[in-house]
Amino acid sequence: MSLRDRREDMYLTDSRASRLALARAKFTAHYGPGEVRLLRAPARINIIGEHVDYVSYLPTASLPFGSQEHEMLMLFRPLAGGRVRGVSSHAAYEPFEFELEKESGGGEWASWVFNRPAPRPHWSNYVRGAVAFAQWSLGGAVRQGFEFLIDSTIPPGGGSSSSSAIVVLAGAAIREVNGIEYGLGDLARDSSQAEWYLGTRGGALDHTAICLGRRHHALVMDHSVQVSEALPIPGDPWRWVTFFSQPADKGREVMLEYNERAAVSRLLIPALLSDVGTIDARIEALPESCTLADFADRFPAAFADCRAAFPELVATRSNRSLRIRDRARHHLGEVRRVAGAVRLLRGLTEAAAEGSGGSSDLSSDEVMRRLGVLIDESHQSLRELYEVSIPEVDQLVDTISSRPGLIAGRRLMGGGFGGNVLVLCRTENLPELIDLVNQGYYAPRGRNALAEGAVMISTPGEGLTHLW
Repeated sequence: MSLRDRREDMYLTDSRASRLALARAKFTAHYGPGEVRLLRAPARINIIGEHVDYVSYLPTASLPFGSQEHEMLMLFRPLAGGRVRGVSSHAAYEPFEFELEKESGGGEWASWVFNRPAPRPHWSNYVRGAVAFAQWSLGGAVRQGFEFLIDSTIPPGGGSSSSSAIVVLAGAAIREVNGIEYGLGDLARDSSQAEWYLGTRGGALDHTAICLGRRHHALVMDHSVQVSEALPIPGDPWRWVTFFSQPADKGREVMLEYNERAAVSRLLIPALLSDVGTIDARIEALPESCTLADFADRFPAAFADCRAAFPELVATRSNRSLRIRDRARHHLGEVRRVAGAVRLLRGLTEAAAEGSGGSSDLSSDEVMRRLGVLIDESHQSLRELYEVSIPEVDQLVDTISSRPGLIAGRRLMGGGFGGNVLVLCRTENLPELIDLVNQGYYAPRGRNALAEGAVMISTPGEGLTHLW
């Protein structure tokens, strides 16, 4: 699938047109007049299937969509001289610039990024990673840089993938200014690897949803074969709402927490897992925990791979007890919850296509309520088995859940350690829900949810888009 121009009226609302005009004025004030291109990347909303896109021992899937209402915009144009320079409309992110690498390509990308220190935290690293990967994979075809401005309604550190949106946009921009054609699926996969530049070792869930989102559909993403399928999802009278708790810390310690779970999922569990019996029995036979030092004694080859991929983790946490069985329990449970959600939505689609004699006897409302139950179960697993929630998020979840019958389901969304809580509720309940959370969670903290943009109401929309 190639990037398409999408200039439908749904993008040209008064509020968006006003934002675009302001962004254009800021770009001109910073860089001067001239022709400008514009790309749009949606916020990623993941319905279910969290922390499974990097699992190597099970066929896993997720069910995300791109937000129609919330987005990151990049205004950009070519810049001669092999430089990249960027600015954000968000005052907290200072302008930066850097030169393209003089030499690129050759060797293995993973070997290079895994054997270098993670860069000092800075928003420019997401752009640097995208450009570095493009230079590594495309070599001499990347000769020209670009200058850009980012304007976003996606909360940074909020679990809606603002970071992955920057990587995708920068990856698209560096290809376009150099006249390099690309497909959206390829860009998503490239962007997932480009983000390793930051020190994370995640999968392609966020980038694929951002690139391939489709109006009125969720994406059934099969991570084992890297294939996505658009699946219709009910709209009115249902809405997806996210409530922002606090930014997820992207510092060294939380990065180690992310990478610890990735190492356990990709390397430790596959080595420790028996090849006899049902998957349930094999997972229950896993040790409760294991240290990397013990793992090195038992599985030296797998440990060597771990040390190559996660050098800082091995250097700092060799004697720390890493949870094994509970991580696998989350993976298997999430796989089954995603499968259940897909069955519910497929049944509804087939019933609509076939009429009352279709394969599902469930109404749209009942399907969404059952989907909400699966979402609640996912949150419990993320909190108890995967341990990516924090007290601040738990308090937000408790507030959201405090009035029976108001919502269908809620869960922590994204990497965790802060960020957004996703809620499924009926449109008619939105005002009461927002007031409940504002009074019960935000106000006691001296915050106003609407004033700070902590509430995002989303419906499924298009993925990466050219606006002009």
